[in-house]
Amino acid sequence: MTDGLMALGALGLILLGMEWMTLGLKKAAGNNLVTGLQRWTGKPLHGLLIGTGATVAVQSSTAVTVTTIGFVNANLLSLRNAAYVIYGSNVGTSFTGWFVALVGLQFKIEALALPLIGIGILLKSFVKQRSWQGSGQGLAGFGLMFLGIGLLKDSFDAAFVNIEFGWLVDIGWLGLLLAVVIGALLTTVMQASAAVIALVITAVASGVVPLSLGAAFVIGSNLGTTSTAILSALAATAKAKRLAMLHVIFNVITAVVALMLLQPLLWLLLWLQQLLFDVHHAAFSLALFHTLFNVLGVLLMWPISDRLVLWLNGRFRREPSNRLRMLDQSSLAIPALALKTLTMEQQHVLQQFCRLAGSMDHKPMEQSVLDELRQSQRTIARFSSQLGQQPLQSAESDLLNALAKSQLRVELLLQMLPQLEHRFEHDRAGIRLEAEFWRQLAALDLPAGTGQISALYREISRWRTAEKQQLVAPAQLSAALHSGHGGEWLLRLAELRRFDHHLTKAMLGVAQIQQYYERQQEAVSTATEIGELDAS
Repeated sequence: MTDGLMALGALGLILLGMEWMTLGLKKAAGNNLVTGLQRWTGKPLHGLLIGTGATVAVQSSTAVTVTTIGFVNANLLSLRNAAYVIYGSNVGTSFTGWFVALVGLQFKIEALALPLIGIGILLKSFVKQRSWQGSGQGLAGFGLMFLGIGLLKDSFDAAFVNIEFGWLVDIGWLGLLLAVVIGALLTTVMQASAAVIALVITAVASGVVPLSLGAAFVIGSNLGTTSTAILSALAATAKAKRLAMLHVIFNVITAVVALMLLQPLLWLLLWLQQLLFDVHHAAFSLALFHTLFNVLGVLLMWPISDRLVLWLNGRFRREPSNRLRMLDQSSLAIPALALKTLTMEQQHVLQQFCRLAGSMDHKPMEQSVLDELRQSQRTIARFSSQLGQQPLQSAESDLLNALAKSQLRVELLLQMLPQLEHRFEHDRAGIRLEAEFWRQLAALDLPAGTGQISALYREISRWRTAEKQQLVAPAQLSAALHSGHGGEWLLRLAELRRFDHHLTKAMLGVAQIQQYYERQQEAVSTATEIGELDAS
């Protein structure tokens, strides 16, 4: 019982260590992960390498998948390019097995783990730089994970060595299928395939689980990772659902083929292990199987990937009209990406708003469209609040504050529009100038058209100033006072001016944030080009 409880505690240490490791490495990577995914995924091979490298860097295929979904949602990455990043992230997960096999089980754990934890906590606690704090948290996570692996191995040696798993092998395919199901369920419950892989490799190294059964557990663990994608896609955008379906199809096809070829693959890896290491070690064998298994999946999917993407692009086309196109809860894990998509979504709402306002000079305002815009704005506000609770860099906090100001203006505009429509419902020609201004704002391509916003506002202000001067001229003023409509017209002009002012400020705020991201991207591109020139 004591050894069983120690095994449970060791598993908790592994899970805690992996969580810390992933959070810390993501914090250390910062915008580099986002920039790398956006910059270097134009070709299939590049996408595969970036997906593999990013997963190794942050030790979480889920983090890479989440970031990729965010880019697809924001139209910054096509589904075709994202597919190869997903393939690469699966290959990257196999490096966890090698860490466990080569480091976790081959060295005196306390000699490695405890210094890592100590150095990591010191960096996290006393260094102010975000990247160094993240590196410290990642180091501490590594240490906790290795400490958990050592304790888990000791508990296996003491408590589980007499448990017979061979009967699962004896019943043939049924036993292997049962092992696949158990592996998938463990990953679904623990939401960490790397922890399951570490658990299985430790069990195989201890002799508790036969190699073939361990391989089936690994196949099941890969299948279990699709549960995260499925759950995140239930309430996600169509693009996120397509990518989640691609992830599921990829893992299912790979698992089915690997299970059918299990024995030949085990013979191949034993031969490779003998060739490469001249020694037979169960932990090496399973780590090598995990790598072969994932590489096999990429080779299987590569020829059919384009056709699969074409088929997926025809799925999930029906979505509620009020659903935002880019926001996805998964992108909150990467604040830079969440800010970018949030800004693009706010621009989308603003331009929809301009189109609605621009139609009021010839027809009544559509209440249903206004209600949809209000619902979208509530979603944006909720998403901004959630993003504000994430650990942000100072530049990210400044951008979020600037975006919040634009959001407040949009809230005010949504309240003003029905009042404006009511004032002009019997004289729609009276807002013809403004309606044209609003339609032009709706048609602008931001941030390229940022300068045009101010120019359009100055033009409409000049027209209205001239009209006001005519209205208050002595002859016109006398006639207006005699008719009793002069005050009404001045009030209308004041409301239009206030409305145009807030709309212009909101549009400029969003456009300037987008310009910031464009300048960042240009700086990265320039630095890359300079590096390539220096290298040549």
